[in-house]
Amino acid sequence: MIILVGSHKGGVGKSTIYIHILMCLILRSGKRVAALECDDQHSVKDWLEDRRAQGIQPDVDYYECYHDIPAMARKLDKKYDIVLLDAPGRRSPEFSKCLAVADLFISLVNPSAQIEINTLGLMVADVFQYQASVNKGLKAVLVMNKCDTHPSDIDASSFRKDIEADQENWIPVARQRLYQRKSYYRSYNEGLSVHEFNDRKGNQARGEIEMLLRELELLAA
Repeated sequence: MIILVGSHKGGVGKSTIYIHILMCLILRSGKRVAALECDDQHSVKDWLEDRRAQGIQPDVDYYECYHDIPAMARKLDKKYDIVLLDAPGRRSPEFSKCLAVADLFISLVNPSAQIEINTLGLMVADVFQYQASVNKGLKAVLVMNKCDTHPSDIDASSFRKDIEADQENWIPVARQRLYQRKSYYRSYNEGLSVHEFNDRKGNQARGEIEMLLRELELLAA
């Protein structure tokens, strides 16, 4: 299975959440998982080099490709159960090539950032175009990231309500939210994932990632 983790713009926490999804799959799914970086900012590579320099295990089966991405992804798909693609956080040739080959597109969005929501329609239009022509088997889901943890905050609920009110013109929103938690970033900065980070408060982040992957049927219930 080929899974793309991406976004329509930068700043939504794509690389950070990519790492946590990747390591959760490696540590919890029992499946063979490969990372395929297609983002020339090399965020995944930088994180992995830091991890390897510290001798942290397990290692990650890591690959890079910036040109013939579909061919490389399909080649890896024959060897691994899951190939996780990291595409640039913008509309680009690399992002388009990832969309052309992915079975599932996990798109991150910050429901509190109106400027992101305003540009989200362009990405959704691209997804619909690929589903209608180049990649008819493509499934896509919006995942709300950086949600406010304050109980009175309504941005995520309002975002879901707006999308569901016009569902024919949008892609579905996952029920599981990912919240603005320090453990996501502290673990990433140490070459770890939230599943390896020794922080009692990290349990909430681990639970969010696992519940999201169960919702997407990538982890057993």
